[in-house]
Amino acid sequence: MKRAALALALAAATAFFVAASASGDSNPLHRPIYMPNAQNMSNPALQPPPVCCAPAGPPVAGEPAPVNMAYFGGHIQVQPKIYLVFWGWGQPGAFDHVTPGVPTYDPDGAAQRMTAFVKAMGGTKWAGVSTQYYETVNGQNVFIQNPTNVFGGVWYDNANPIHDNVSGLELAQEAQRAVAHFGVTDLHDSQFVIAQPQKDNEAGFNSGAGYCAWHDYTQPQYYPGVQPGISFTNMPYVLNSGTSCGQNSVNTGYYTGRLDGFTIVMGHEIEETITDPGAEDVIDGQNLGGWYDYAAYENGDKCAWVGYTEGIASPSTVPGGLNNITGNDGKQYAVQSLWSNNSVGGSGYCAGANDDLPVTG
Repeated sequence: MKRAALALALAAATAFFVAASASGDSNPLHRPIYMPNAQNMSNPALQPPPVCCAPAGPPVAGEPAPVNMAYFGGHIQVQPKIYLVFWGWGQPGAFDHVTPGVPTYDPDGAAQRMTAFVKAMGGTKWAGVSTQYYETVNGQNVFIQNPTNVFGGVWYDNANPIHDNVSGLELAQEAQRAVAHFGVTDLHDSQFVIAQPQKDNEAGFNSGAGYCAWHDYTQPQYYPGVQPGISFTNMPYVLNSGTSCGQNSVNTGYYTGRLDGFTIVMGHEIEETITDPGAEDVIDGQNLGGWYDYAAYENGDKCAWVGYTEGIASPSTVPGGLNNITGNDGKQYAVQSLWSNNSVGGSGYCAGANDDLPVTG
């Protein structure tokens, strides 16, 4: 028993070291907010440090994490704008295959799918779950909005070379370049998704640390030399991880089902960034975090991969599970539900993906 426990602890420590090192973080106590893949929901190396008060284990695979979220005083994105950066997708060697009739820089249609999703998510019931959350400014609660157009722009950056096993610092530097490229002056409501091509991905994702993506917030302690206050997402090519990052988790078929993971994972990170752009950071005693629970799970974490377990025919049949939503373009997109404090009479539950828990009584 002692040997088994020691092995387990060593494995967890090793996984944490790999993931933390891969982020390129200069502060070993800091880590971005990981989205564990479907097989690693209970991996202790990928859990955020608890905030206070009560111990909490990792979320149970296929089930929501209980307890409502609270506001921790940081800012949220009231009028969110999402900027997509497809870094190096047109560079030689970015993909190992071509598809007839499809651009060589996007042979699986993943970039097209992600772009369409961001253009279509605004104004949906799913995105509307976040409108119950707010920031407090001069004593007034200012709530998140759900405008139809949250798409800020798209940039295929082939001028700045990418390579395999990029670090978190390099991703933050690319986010800073995106700020300049788009001419963004309002970082408060802006976020940048740094999407990588098939053959050039972030080191921790490549290492098998067990996550699909993560988001973070640039501060000089963590990303030296990078402009502070940039909310960005590390979005690897999740098709490389297959079903563990959502492939065919909701839909069948080569195009829609095969690309389910891109909209599920990116949607998770986008909505977490909207409600917690400060990524739970505390700098010099100031809490930069927005909304999360006492175990530090954000609105996406609490509902990640709900219903997506062996033996269940479809997660869409599970309340709060993965499902399709209809975008403002009338098309279907696979997403996970998002945590709603207001759901079930204020008890809280995963909502927004057309499979909400029914209210009884």
